[in-house]
Amino acid sequence: MNDRTLMLYFPDTDSAASLKIFQDPTSQIRGFYFTKSQLNKVETLEYANNHAVYFLFSESEESSVYIGQSVNGITRIKSHLREKDFWQYGILFVTDNNSFDKLSIDYLEYFFIQAFAKTQYNLENRDMRTVAPNVNVFNQSTLNSFAVQIQFLLEAMGISFKPSAPTEQILRLNRDVFQAKSPFKASISLQDGKFLLLANSEIKAPLERTKDWSDGGNFYTRSMKRFTQLIEAGKAVKIDESTAKLIDDVEFNSPSTPAELCSGHSQNGWVFWIGLDELRKKQG
Repeated sequence: MNDRTLMLYFPDTDSAASLKIFQDPTSQIRGFYFTKSQLNKVETLEYANNHAVYFLFSESEESSVYIGQSVNGITRIKSHLREKDFWQYGILFVTDNNSFDKLSIDYLEYFFIQAFAKTQYNLENRDMRTVAPNVNVFNQSTLNSFAVQIQFLLEAMGISFKPSAPTEQILRLNRDVFQAKSPFKASISLQDGKFLLLANSEIKAPLERTKDWSDGGNFYTRSMKRFTQLIEAGKAVKIDESTAKLIDDVEFNSPSTPAELCSGHSQNGWVFWIGLDELRKKQG
């Protein structure tokens, strides 16, 4: 049996779902869960301005996360309201006695960038921290212990570190697989309400003409960033300058985003994936 206890505190019962403090009673590590609208309230809470590692999450078209560190806790995150608009909620970790120092939060940021790169989350970080901080063996043991505790707390808040089932397992389970319309070479599968773009699917850089769309080039910028990130994270390998092949399955919250990624153009995902709309109507 491997049970654990978690304490929850709600600073404002009228906002219980959007602001909460949580902590393992045997640990000094304290977590703050908050939505954007609650950011100013978090700043007034005890310990929220200590040295911290934090996570900004989005669950819109696809699940994504930004991982950062701060020597002054929640205050640093306020700048992300101006710099980053993708996230809907954040989770901040500090210690009650402020025992995290600059080296601690630097290592924890590195650790979790590597950890999330192996999951289905899209990393919003520009710097993928491929080089580990210079930590001696004694400090590393302590910092890894901190990381394990934080991972448990994240999982307790519903953040999964498990990758989706590989394509071979999906096929063995005889799940429905939907092919992209011609001439695109890609396929998706449904899994637990998510849309899984399968390994060996070809993805495309956005078409040049999308730079001139009325959205001010937002589609082009967003799509190019996603295309590049998948290659840099080792989840896809380049075929040529505008095409790459996935080597891992990638999870999305809607069928349209993977359709756009595979075509380089705006798409109705329900129509792009052959048979998917028919399944929706049948289940509808």
